[in-house]
Amino acid sequence: MPGFRRAQLRGSDELFRTTDAPAVAEPIPVEVPAHPVPAAPAHNLRSVRLTEDEIATLVDAVQHLKFPGKPPARPSIGDFESLEELRQKLLAHL
Repeated sequence: MPGFRRAQLRGSDELFRTTDAPAVAEPIPVEVPAHPVPAAPAHNLRSVRLTEDEIATLVDAVQHLKFPGKPPARPSIGDFESLEELRQKLLAHL
């Protein structure tokens, strides 16, 4: 037939590939340099120990600060009290 063009067969090599499992090389372990935790912060820094809940509260607070256009939801009484405790803890280390 004149003008008939044959379609390219893409992906046909997948049909004829071997089913043997390829040899997987062992990954070379990458050593991550460990940074020791200083016993005391430098003279111009402050160190505050926070629990996981306090860190999550700070993450939520930063998220709210990033998007100020959204109407703020009032925290529950328990959340409000935990926020105030965290605020007092941070102010005590100023």
